[in-house]
Amino acid sequence: MASTFTTVPGNSIKGFLGKEIDVPIYLQFVPGYVVEAVHSSESLRYGGDNTINSIIALPHISDKAYKRRSSAGEEYRYYPLFRSITDVPSKGDPVLLCTIGNTRYYLGPLNTQTNNPTWNNDPSFKPEQLIGKNVGNVTIRGLKGESPNFNKEELYKRLIKIRKEELDYGNAIRETTGDTIIEGRHGNSIRVGSRSNNPYIFVSNERNPQNDTESIVDGSLISITSNGTLEQHFGGYEDIVNEVSVPGFILASDNITENKRLMSNLIGSLNNLDDSYPEVYGYDGNQILFNSDRIIINSKLNDMYLSSNRDIHIGTGRTVTISTNKNLIIESEKTYLGDPNKKDNENKMEHAVLGDKLLEVLQDLVNALEDANGLVQGVPVPLTDKTGAPGSFGLKITPIGEKLTSILSQYHYIEPNKGNK
Repeated sequence: MASTFTTVPGNSIKGFLGKEIDVPIYLQFVPGYVVEAVHSSESLRYGGDNTINSIIALPHISDKAYKRRSSAGEEYRYYPLFRSITDVPSKGDPVLLCTIGNTRYYLGPLNTQTNNPTWNNDPSFKPEQLIGKNVGNVTIRGLKGESPNFNKEELYKRLIKIRKEELDYGNAIRETTGDTIIEGRHGNSIRVGSRSNNPYIFVSNERNPQNDTESIVDGSLISITSNGTLEQHFGGYEDIVNEVSVPGFILASDNITENKRLMSNLIGSLNNLDDSYPEVYGYDGNQILFNSDRIIINSKLNDMYLSSNRDIHIGTGRTVTISTNKNLIIESEKTYLGDPNKKDNENKMEHAVLGDKLLEVLQDLVNALEDANGLVQGVPVPLTDKTGAPGSFGLKITPIGEKLTSILSQYHYIEPNKGNK
């Protein structure tokens, strides 16, 4: 059914009495096409867990009589040749079939001269001769044995690699080195490569069908680089579909146009820089970029550690929220709410108030006022309010003293100054 002997016109020898005898040729790999593919237990030709990712396929070269797709039985089942790396075909895909150790295997789907990562038509395919009154209702895809489930509306361009003079090695013109690339059918890929001897890894998902390189406008992008800035790897991009020019990588929080509190501005203030662009975007060492519409990092059972030898910067175009079921602890030498280096005398930073110390001072003040008396002809008399009623001042100051403890929060605390007791 797969590996077989066959003959080729013109490849013969002369036998008894000069008779021409065709010389058989052994084909280890035979071209064929996929009739059914087993993707799950719901697949039509599923026959147990051992049949997952197997296919039913018909060879184009065979010593058997012509076989219709609908009548291909178990003798036409083929398994992935490699144990753990499998590019699972779809119905109608061209494949190579072989038999090794009495087991039937397949390789594929095969690439053709179309050289497209999404779909390649089988150049050896010959449609079946249909019989019956429903022949006119069969689509072209049905005639080719293709599944209507496979989306061929957009054929994605194959990834390329263009030389970058500032990153590639040598002085060659229009020449670079190739990468190891795994391309999905519909605009996703993994690239393991290098510029000169500096390695990188790109993981991209939902690339535009007309784009032939990974970019920051991909649906999601993970970039791991060892040399070169993000601008050098992904800077400047022409969106062919929307006919717009996309700038290089910019932090999302620095793209807002109203009520600007840009993260880059605060980073510049922190580092006393007039221009923070080189600090934020000019780094060219080992770095990882996670770029997507939404990113979730979740620790299910244990702790999450976010650590940096220098600074940690968080920027957002709207709101930062922190939720915790117990304690929020911030340990720092100084804590600022706002930019401590803002060059604006009218909005300079002010000191926070220590609640316990304020309470202590106010209690002492209230106690002193409660003990205060006036002197009438050398005799102390209690202070009064403007009504002059005896004891009226004490009636007002005592409730104020009783309310003082309410100014202390039961849930929020501030670190005391050094030397305070």
